[in-house]
Amino acid sequence: MFCTQIYMGASNMVFEDLFGIKQAGKWKMKAWTIPFLNGNRARVVLTPIGAAGATIVAALELPPPRAVLLLHGGASDMSCAKMTQLHDLLQAVAHLVVEEGITVIDGGTRAGVMQMMGEGYAAAGGKCPLIGVCPAALVSWPGGSADDHLTPLEPHHTHFVLTPGQRWGAETETMFALAAALSASAPSLAVLVNGGSIARHEMLYNVHQKREIIVLQGSGRLADLIAAVVNGDMAPPDDEIATIVQDGRITVFDIARGPKALATLIRWKLFEQLAV
Repeated sequence: MFCTQIYMGASNMVFEDLFGIKQAGKWKMKAWTIPFLNGNRARVVLTPIGAAGATIVAALELPPPRAVLLLHGGASDMSCAKMTQLHDLLQAVAHLVVEEGITVIDGGTRAGVMQMMGEGYAAAGGKCPLIGVCPAALVSWPGGSADDHLTPLEPHHTHFVLTPGQRWGAETETMFALAAALSASAPSLAVLVNGGSIARHEMLYNVHQKREIIVLQGSGRLADLIAAVVNGDMAPPDDEIATIVQDGRITVFDIARGPKALATLIRWKLFEQLAV
């Protein structure tokens, strides 16, 4: 089922047409609950670009995190065998997240690694925050727009932050404002799976925020490119990759090592490394 491609179309509706919340030239933050068909009720915050991370955290009504995990990338151009391998890896990560009470931030849509994380989280009996951040105009949810070109929100996430923007990547600034606020008093870690141009910008944000990054070698595209540069197999092809590799705190993980090894590495990075 993970070989199915979901069309990532863009809506031509603008933010204020969706919600009618532009007042006196400024966006007004709005919060509500989405009742998904699976019985999950997710808290949603519609936020302007530039909103303070602490303000978003308060609007989401999030508890102080024990640790924070950011999941970046996708599953494009992967074979069915690789997708199955990735699925098993993310199931192990999801079980670790639930076991350790880790707060997760990802893109929140029912596609690729975000769908795998959501389903794994639900199967493990997740209760900790699983937060999706994405542009409001590009996604759909029960009670919202029925446009078939929109990408559905993943129905097992507990929270969503919806931003203005007519393109994927418009949410990145808000995602990292939220990440910075949550990780101010808790350990945090990023995991890169596959990925393209949006994940590249997200890696630069992680480097700027001095967050460690685990790059899944063997998952394809950006992850394999960064892994090759880190391992010395090739020179950086451009200044952005050079900055990510030279300034970033990167650990390359070969996906052939398997789910248990990945979960062990994440646990060590978040909880045990600081004690050494």
